Amino acid sequence: MTTTTGTPSPADLITDDWRLHGSIYTSPAIFAAEQEALFHGPWLYVAHESELREDGDYKTTYAGTQPVIVVRGADDGEIRVLLNRCRHRGSAVCHDERGNANYFRCPYHGWTYKNSGELRGITYDDAYPELDRDQLGLVRLPRVESFAGFVFASFAAAGPSLEEYLGNAGRYLRIVSEQGPDGIRLSAGSHKLAYRGNWKLQVENTIDNYHFGFVHRSFLDVLADRIGEAPPIMQNVLKNPEWRTIDLGNGHSVHEFGDPETGNNQGQLGDLPFNLIIFPNLCFVGAQLRHILPKAADATEVRLYPILHEGDSDADNAAILRAHEGFYGPAGMGGADDIEVAFDRVGDGLKAVEEDWLVMSRGLHREQPGENGTVVGRASDEVPQRAFYRQWRRLMAEEAA
Repeated sequence: MTTTTGTPSPADLITDDWRLHGSIYTSPAIFAAEQEALFHGPWLYVAHESELREDGDYKTTYAGTQPVIVVRGADDGEIRVLLNRCRHRGSAVCHDERGNANYFRCPYHGWTYKNSGELRGITYDDAYPELDRDQLGLVRLPRVESFAGFVFASFAAAGPSLEEYLGNAGRYLRIVSEQGPDGIRLSAGSHKLAYRGNWKLQVENTIDNYHFGFVHRSFLDVLADRIGEAPPIMQNVLKNPEWRTIDLGNGHSVHEFGDPETGNNQGQLGDLPFNLIIFPNLCFVGAQLRHILPKAADATEVRLYPILHEGDSDADNAAILRAHEGFYGPAGMGGADDIEVAFDRVGDGLKAVEEDWLVMSRGLHREQPGENGTVVGRASDEVPQRAFYRQWRRLMAEEAA
C-alpha cells in the first residue's frame, strides 16, 4: 500500500513483530516525507545558550535540511531563529559558523538585514519603487523556547509546549545542564563527521549497547592493556540490572548507568551518567552533545560538541576534552569504528534488496512498564530504537493521512 504521494505507507514499513523495511533508510521519497513529518512540526534543537552569551552572538546550523541562523538580538537580547536565505535571490546571508554581528549582509547583491531579521537596506533601491520592505525580512521560525539552557525551535506556529514535548526526557536534560558547579558550556566548539548513509543510523547507534563488544573490540583490548584487566563495561551491559534502557515517550529514550543522578560508566567514555536521545536528532553520549544533520537519504553530517563544566578548573575541563577525543575525536578509535561498520557497511548492505527487512526485536518479550508511561528494558535490548520508531511511525502516518 502507498500514500497518494507514492510513498509507502508507514504502517507497511514496520511490522508488529518489529521488522523494518530497508527503504526507511534508502528511499528519497521517505526522506522527503520525514522533512515534513519529523522536522517541520516537532521541536528541533538548534543551540545551547552558552553559544549565545552576548547580545549579537550567533551560530549557523540546520533545522532539518534548512539552513538557519540562531542569534541573540543586539538590541533586545531575544533569541531568534532565522532562515539563512536572502529574500532577493536566495543566497545564504551568513557563512561563518559563529560570531557576533549587528546585521547580516548578502554577499550576492548587498541586501542587508538586522540581526533580528528585518530588512535594513537595499542597494540601489531606486529600482524598486513599490517594494514593501516590511514583508521581506529574513523568515523567522514562529516558536523558539529554551529548556535548561538548550534552545529549540519549531516551524509550527502552534502545538505542545517544549516542556510538554520533552516530557519524561526533561529530567535528563536538567541533569546534563547541571554537570558543572555553574552549569555547562559548549565553548570548545564542535568537530564534524560525515558518512554516506542515512541520518537515523547515527541516532540508533547512540544507544546501541549490543554492538559495543564487536565494533569496538580493538578499543576494549587497548583499554584492558592500559588498566591491566578487562574493562567492566561489557559485563555491565550484559549483566548489571542497574544498567537499563528506557522508552521515555515521544520518541525520546535513555540508557542509564545506574541512578541517573549519580551513576557512571566507569569513566571509559566520558562523564555523563547516561546516554540520551531527544527525538528526532539530538543525542548525548560520553562527554558530548551530538547534533545529527540529515542531508539526503544517503548523506549525513554529525556535529559533536564536547560538554565542558562551567566553574570547574581548566585541568578538569581538559580531562573532559581528552576523554572525548580519545574515543570520539577525529583521531579517536570509536568514531572511526562506527563510521566504517555501523554506517558505511550498513549503507552498502542495504543495497541488497531481495529480502529487504531488518530485525529490531531484541528484548521485546522482556520489556516492562515503568513510571509515567515509560517502557523499561535491559541495557543490551533495542528499546531505544523501538522508542524512536514508534514516534517515527506515528508522525509519518499523520503526515500521510
